[in-house]
This record gives sequence, structure tokens and C-alpha cells, in this order.
Amino acid sequence: MTNLNIACLLSPMADTEGPMDIADGNVLTGGKKIMGKYGEVGLEATITFAEQNPNTIHTDILSIGKSKEVTSLQQTAIAMIQPKKHPGTLGVHALNLDDIDTRDAYEVADLLVAMINKLDNKPDLIFTGRESWDYAHGIVGPTVAQGLGMPYYSGINEVQLNDDKKSVTATFIEGNDKIVYNVPLPAVFGTTDWLNGKDSARFTSLKGVMMAKKFKRNQMSLGDLGVTPAAKTTIESIEPVVSERRNRKIEADDSAQIAKEMVDILVNQDKAIAGNTAGDDGANQAADPVSWADASAADLNLAEDVVIVADHDNNAIRLSTKQATAVARKIADATGKKVSLLVLAKNPDQIGASCAGFGVDRVIGVASDDFEHTHVNSASKYIANLFGAAPSYLVTVANDLGRDLAAYLSAHFNGGLLQDVTDLTVNGGKLSGKRIVSNARFITTETITADGPQIVSVRATAFDPVLSDNAPSFHKVAIGGVTVNATVTSVDKGEETKGVPLNEAKVIVSGGRGMKASENFAQLQGLAETFGGAMGASRAVTDLDWVPHNLQIGQTGTTVAPDVYFAVGISGAIQHLTGMLGSKYIVAVNPDADAPIHKHADLSIINKWENVIPAFSEEIKRALGK
Repeated sequence: MTNLNIACLLSPMADTEGPMDIADGNVLTGGKKIMGKYGEVGLEATITFAEQNPNTIHTDILSIGKSKEVTSLQQTAIAMIQPKKHPGTLGVHALNLDDIDTRDAYEVADLLVAMINKLDNKPDLIFTGRESWDYAHGIVGPTVAQGLGMPYYSGINEVQLNDDKKSVTATFIEGNDKIVYNVPLPAVFGTTDWLNGKDSARFTSLKGVMMAKKFKRNQMSLGDLGVTPAAKTTIESIEPVVSERRNRKIEADDSAQIAKEMVDILVNQDKAIAGNTAGDDGANQAADPVSWADASAADLNLAEDVVIVADHDNNAIRLSTKQATAVARKIADATGKKVSLLVLAKNPDQIGASCAGFGVDRVIGVASDDFEHTHVNSASKYIANLFGAAPSYLVTVANDLGRDLAAYLSAHFNGGLLQDVTDLTVNGGKLSGKRIVSNARFITTETITADGPQIVSVRATAFDPVLSDNAPSFHKVAIGGVTVNATVTSVDKGEETKGVPLNEAKVIVSGGRGMKASENFAQLQGLAETFGGAMGASRAVTDLDWVPHNLQIGQTGTTVAPDVYFAVGISGAIQHLTGMLGSKYIVAVNPDADAPIHKHADLSIINKWENVIPAFSEEIKRALGK
């Protein structure tokens, strides 16, 4: 007898590292369809739970897509599970849609909700790849959760079933800290590319493949589901990303010669590095305290404003908020609305002084202990209570929390969402935006077509802050009646990093597995300090605990766009490239001439870091007079 039901939502995901084409100007085709890491890690966790808890877990696998692609995907999953050996029960459900490529993420989510509602065993726990169902929108998971009335948690790093199987212990990485929650079930978890120490599912075996061929899958149809899903967005066009890198190379053997050539190119020829290369040092500049007026949500009538959710560090707003406000201001100017900045914090008073001078008309502070460690489930509940009526326009920063929050709120308010935009236009009150998709290979132009709230998350590094001398008014709102079920059970504080925040640094020196050992990162830190910049790292390095997790750059880390980006000992995995291709100038140091990073570099040094960085560090100091 089972006492826990788990559903895995698996999508035939395009292999974005393989050949891809554009059909009809607005559809990506040609990519081989695979399970993808985000789906794999959720499936692997489910199989492991069943093995650890024999005869107590029922698993359902649900997929939507073209018949051939869904069949291949699900047979692979069944082969991994091996039904005859699996210590639990299994159901596999498919909805075959030949037109899946033309449907948006909201349609897919509505269909998944209908499929789940048809299951005999209602899920207690759902795993869905945070990005797997679409071009990295991250829309499907939160929309499914909202449709089922379940809380949504994403970016989970570890998850374990508690003894009662009515809750789980879930670990999330927040900055440099590990936050452990007790999460009651039911719940939906959005997975990334790492869960419980695994970055993929187990291999299939010949026996598993034979079992998969004989396993009877449940074929559903649109008629069975009884729903007519409606799109909320449309892709107007897709264009390939065109590289404009200089592609210079240095292949000398002598360290001193390499260093001199690098300095000549970077300082004299390309003028990528000048005397003043420092970014903001991350320190909060002193400012006069502000006066907050108590207000009610009804009096503020935020539904009529363009509201931007502040990204902050509990002391001051981050540069990303000022950059994203450029988008909010553009919407407001086109629609005649005000811009209100929403600060959700344990103590908004501490942050208020940093909220002036960049184009907001009002600052709304909401205080709660729930914001000491903010996640999408808590933030969305407070925002929903604050608005009452649905907002006209809502803007977030496209970091992990901001993307998830935008997606969840778009479902809650029955609105449309443009995710991770790098450009935005307003036409007749409707929003259209450009975004980079498929691991930085294509740019789409997307438009919200549905009536109702319009929400946008902003890739902040694509915009310059708006400078303004206006003095916003400050209002503090008390919101009661919010229950956040997940509770923090422990906090593992990581090593604190000081200096310039990654997404504010003008120069970043980033290292990968090619650095060979944690102690070697002192060389990169020293070079970063020479420029007044910041040190970063690849996912492989943070997983090895060579450097703190908040230094990770990439698809599941921080997105950066400095003036100069040094990639040292980094091969150029597409997940890393996604987070740094917006850099104005890229320097790659890697002895492998065929490493992908060199294709995206302005300057490539084909050599080991040991033969490059020490000599270059001394030479650049002399050139800069340091």
C-alpha cells in the first residue's frame, strides 16, 4: 500500500548544443529532443526515494509533446526505473500534440494541470524542471502549482523525505548560505541541474530497455482532458545571435612575452582596460534617513501603478533594481502611470535611504520576519494580499527569486509574462520584449497577447540605471493574515565575501576546474583586486567547494555583464556562457585551442593559467601604475 504519491513532469527538451533551425521566422526546430538535466535529477530523486522506502511510493510520469519524442523520452525514463525491479508502483501518461512547438508555456501548464487532475493518485510531491518545458521561461512549474493550489519552491539543492512522509526537509542555497526548511506536502519543486549530489539520472540497462518496450503507457487526448488552453504570449520572431568578438589569439610560450602582448592588446590596442576599472565597492553610502508614513493597501491603490519589486541585500537596494527601474519607467512614461518600488524586507527602514535618485515615485515598505530568508512562496502571498485587485504592470529583476516570483504571480493574477527581457517596447499598452534563449544562441521577440496584468522580469545588466533627482514618497504597509507553511530549521552560514558584488563589477576574473585546486584561486583574487573588480567561478568549482557558492556565474548562478571578463581555466560549457556572454570584452585563458570558450572570446591565450596569470598580474600593475 502506497502512502506517498510523486509526479515527475518530463519534457522532450531540445538539445541546444546540437543543430537548430528557425522555421517560419518564429519557431525553433531541428534540435534533438532529450530529457535534460533538470528533468533527470527530479526523476533520479524519485527513483531513489522508492528504493529507500520499498512499497510505499507511487510514481507518475507525465509528458506532453510530439508522439515520437514523447515515446522516446518516456521509454528512457521507464528503462531507468525498471518496473519489474522497482520497489513501488508506476504510471506513465502521455499527451501527444503535433503542434506543441506553437503552443506557449501557459497552454502547456494548463494541459499538465488537467492531466494531473485525471490521475487516480493525486500527487503529494511534484518535480518539474525549472526551465525544461520552454525556452528557459521557468513559467510552467509555478503555473502548474497555482493551478493545483499547491505551493511552489524552486532551486532546491537537497530534498529528503521525513519519516511521516507528510513533509520533506529541503535545502536551498541563498547567496553563500545553506537554508534548511521543513516543507509540508503537497508541494511542487522546481529542479535545476543539481539535486541530492546528482547532476543526472542513472544509466539505462538492456533489461530496463526491454521492460520499457513492454510497459503499457496511458495515452491521453485533448478530448479526455476537457480543457481548451489559451495562450497568453506569442513569439513574433526569432533571430540567431551574431557574435561580434574580435577573436584575437596569443599562442606564445614565454610567460613574459605573453604578459606584454596581453597588456598591449588590452590597454593600448583594444582599450578594454583603462586606469579606472573599479565598480561599486559594495559599501552602502551614508544617506539621510527617510520618513515613512503608515498607509493601507487600499489607500495606495497599487493596482494602478507600475510596480517594481526591489532586489536588495537587507541593507540597501542593489544596482540591479536601479537598472530594472529603467524598464518600469519606460512603461510608466508610455502609459501615464506612476512607478512604485516595493521593498519586502525584515526591516525596510534600513533600506529606505537607498531608494531615491533613480526614477521611482513612491516606495512601499512591507516588513515581516518571513523576509529574513525570502522565497517565492512567502513573497507571492504578501504581494497578492497587498494588491487585492490584479496589478496593471509588475516588474521584477530576473534573478532566481525574481523569475520565479514573476511566473507565480502571473498565474495567480491570470496575467501574461515576459521573462528575462533585454529590451522592451510598449505599443498600445501591450508589452513586447526581446530575450536570449536556447543557451544564448537565439534572440526571440515576444508579446503578451492576453488581457489583464502584464508582468516582466528584467535582465538588469542589459539596461543602464535611470538617474533622477525626484524625491519619492515613502509608505509603510502592515499586511496580516499571511501564513507561510515552510519553516526554517537551520541556517549554515557560508564564508562571507567582501568587495564589489559580481553583478556590479566592471572587471570580473573567473576561474574554472582548470585552476586545479582551491588555493590557486588566490591568484585570481589578487588580479581582480588589481582592477578593483570581483572574482567569479564556474558551477564545477562551486560544487567542489573550492570557492563560495555565491561566486557562481552561469544559467543557475549570477548573470553578469562587466566591461571585461577573464575566463581562466574555464572550458566554456553552455550553462556558464549563458551567464556571461553579455560581457563587453572577454579574455579566455585555456591550453585547449578547441575549448568552446575561445569561440566567444575577444582575446584568447592558448596556454596554462600558471604560465599566464602570475606574469600578467605583475605586468598589468606596472601598466596601471599600481
